[in-house]
Amino acid sequence: MQELAVEKRKVPVTIRCVDCEEVQGELFLSLFSKNHSGPETALEFMNGPERFFVLRLDAEPPARMINKDRIVEVEVSAEAELGGQDLSGMGAKEEPMEVHFNQQHSLKGNAFVELPPAKSRLIDFLNQEEKFFLLRTEQMVHIINRRQISFVTPRR
Repeated sequence: MQELAVEKRKVPVTIRCVDCEEVQGELFLSLFSKNHSGPETALEFMNGPERFFVLRLDAEPPARMINKDRIVEVEVSAEAELGGQDLSGMGAKEEPMEVHFNQQHSLKGNAFVELPPAKSRLIDFLNQEEKFFLLRTEQMVHIINRRQISFVTPRR
């Protein structure tokens, strides 16, 4: 059965859940994206249709099945997520913001917004259908669950 296994890349992440639990482990991402050339990103994975996913842990038990709805944010290194890619150079509009979550936690960073000119306001971006979006801080990327945000403060 080993010949049926699909090769994946392991990406270290820290996941923060709605109950303030923080879990460190590895996501299993595809070597090929369905949407672009190159490997699948954590953002693509989180916006995928599956409600649950496997997180590999360095503890016992060695794996956990996690419900995406309970996730507040997924933290991943910028290198692992972007691979040196410059999002602002790809035509995306950079939006500095502070995202405040239900449990009194907040993050300051930049989201990269790709919307039609007629719908390019921050509120339009926040109201998009995709559940998760990317917020870049200094060295890290945070995959934010829109449904877990209390409010956002623009920083322009």
